[in-house]
Amino acid sequence: MPQLVEQKVDIGRDAYGRRVTATRKHTYDGKTVWDIRSEPMDQRDEGERMSGLSDDNIRELVQALDLIKG
Repeated sequence: MPQLVEQKVDIGRDAYGRRVTATRKHTYDGKTVWDIRSEPMDQRDEGERMSGLSDDNIRELVQALDLIKG
């Protein structure tokens, strides 16, 4: 059975209106990593990116956001 190589989720727009995606993928060395990326709006904009996040990093981020929301 083939393994999931990459899964991309649209998580809305950032404060500047750029589309943001979270991508979960398996690396060649067997690790599962996440990238959170906002796409550039134009040629001068590089967007923003956090990469190499683990499942635990994402889980802790979600928990932190839940605490902030109240």
